[in-house]
Amino acid sequence: MMFASFSQCTARLAEIEAIDYFFARELTQLAGSAHDNDFCLLLALSRAQRLGNSCLIVSELAGQHYFEHPDEVDSGFTFAPLQALESRVEALVSQPQLGGRLHWHNGRLYTARYWQFEQQLVASIAVRSQPEPLSSGQISALLQAWPSLFSTSQGDEQDWQQVATALCINRAFAMLSGGPGTGKTYTVARLLMALQVAWQGQLNVVLTAPTGKAAQRLTESVDTALSQFASHPTLAQYSTAMQQPAMTLHRLLGMPRWGIQSRFNQQNPVPADVIIVDESSMIDLALMTRLFRALAPHTRVILVGDPKQLPSVEAGNVLGDIIAALDSASPQSVDEASAQQFATLCPHLPPLPVTHDNRPAAMHFALQRAQRFSGQLAEVARAMNNGSIDAVWAQLDEVDAGQTQQVEGVATSSFSALETHFESLATNWFGAISQADSLPAAMARLQASRWLTPFRQGEWGALGLNQRIERLLSPGNSRGFYRGRPIMITENHHGQRLYNGDIGLLWPDENGVLKAWFAAQDGAYRAIPIMRLPQHETVYAMTIHKSQGSEFSRLLLLVPQAPSRQAANLYSRELVYTGLTRAKTGAVLVTSQAILQDVVARRQQRKTGLTRLLAEAIGASR
Repeated sequence: MMFASFSQCTARLAEIEAIDYFFARELTQLAGSAHDNDFCLLLALSRAQRLGNSCLIVSELAGQHYFEHPDEVDSGFTFAPLQALESRVEALVSQPQLGGRLHWHNGRLYTARYWQFEQQLVASIAVRSQPEPLSSGQISALLQAWPSLFSTSQGDEQDWQQVATALCINRAFAMLSGGPGTGKTYTVARLLMALQVAWQGQLNVVLTAPTGKAAQRLTESVDTALSQFASHPTLAQYSTAMQQPAMTLHRLLGMPRWGIQSRFNQQNPVPADVIIVDESSMIDLALMTRLFRALAPHTRVILVGDPKQLPSVEAGNVLGDIIAALDSASPQSVDEASAQQFATLCPHLPPLPVTHDNRPAAMHFALQRAQRFSGQLAEVARAMNNGSIDAVWAQLDEVDAGQTQQVEGVATSSFSALETHFESLATNWFGAISQADSLPAAMARLQASRWLTPFRQGEWGALGLNQRIERLLSPGNSRGFYRGRPIMITENHHGQRLYNGDIGLLWPDENGVLKAWFAAQDGAYRAIPIMRLPQHETVYAMTIHKSQGSEFSRLLLLVPQAPSRQAANLYSRELVYTGLTRAKTGAVLVTSQAILQDVVARRQQRKTGLTRLLAEAIGASR
């Protein structure tokens, strides 16, 4: 089975890419191995990492037939039984010629790169797992400011936003999680104010997010939340000082366009006292590890996100893994010191249950009650998370093509209806953008509506949809540049301050010259000459992955039959949930009950060792 070429390999084994073949060939040659199990194990490891896993769980391969071509009898490979397979792994990993390129731990096979990432991230979080007690002066200052931050009316129902704020204040590491509308930004703003109160305004705060689009939204939402304190006699100075533009993680770390050596690292940490990281579900293992490497010993870091959304595009499921590891430290049952701190700061709320089993201090705080995202949208989203779409499908009305933009909540439509009425639908959803009487009005119309699809390629992929819509809406002599064309940047350009995923609009300036306009601070817009734009594409429709970090008033969410076996691997309930929760007011699901049932039955489950390693490390650090 040691194939002489990549083409010979793919003729026998399915779902193999060139990188898998050359990785397996190089390491088996270095190890001097001609064993079929070794070669195919390495193929499986490379493929697993390419699909977003940080490691390979060897027991899942044992005795199984893998890499089989459909309808081809003599294809694929059957791995050895577990004991023999583990013996092969141990023999392979121990080969000195490999120079430590592979690592074997707890039944998981890693490349050295991802093993080191997990080890370093675990160590960085574990060292931040012990809270520092607040001084009596800090407690006194917080008690004085608390009524300006939250309601202090006596209540029988727990306020999880106050729980999170009261217990995050003295954490060097913490996580705020919650679905859309649960008040994550509201809580972050009040946590920042509480931190400045406790440290008398001396903290240098940095806001960051994985993409330019998410950073822009974070800036706007935090500025809005902090502006509520603008007239407060003592808190106004803190509010003004913290109103600053968020930056992307790449920019925060000073990562170059090419390469992985960042400006800020272990030797040169980020100059910040507090770092707030929004949309953390989008951050892969490598980038999260680079962030933690660049933290100074005193720097506090707060991760914010929705663990039910899609995991990162690259390897890992960092947010979900960390939350799973911290579940034993849930604020619903906390250590005695945390319970006492909460009771001191929030005597008006029910006390937190105390555990006496030497549990680690609470670090994960889930915001459990939706403040904004509710009604039918929230009901359908919950059903998707539970994998029980049958319970709500019968309640969803099938909407007429002409009514799709008026839907409140969730409705359904079919692909046959979309095809039949495509021209009128595209015109109704997007034609008004170019007809707006001003740039702000056109931008508002663009932000109000979007079509989302799981795929980039195929009949119902983003590329094909944008081409069809553009043919209907663009002037015949436009050559792709016309008033009202929405564009999405597809490569970072630091000089223009444009980043992959940024959305803009082509619109004439006061002299009638067509330019590309992008949102700037304070609700303004900045213009970029068309000839100076980095790579970009039309964006009436976009993939669900690209929509992360965005919100639209209404959307058309396409859930078609997967166009290929490879595309089917992308489908999961997390994907559709992420798409649906981009809507603020209404969404139309273009799909069938059978397709949707099949999709929500699938989970996006990444194979990593992070949860177990982190749980063990935090337990050992108590």
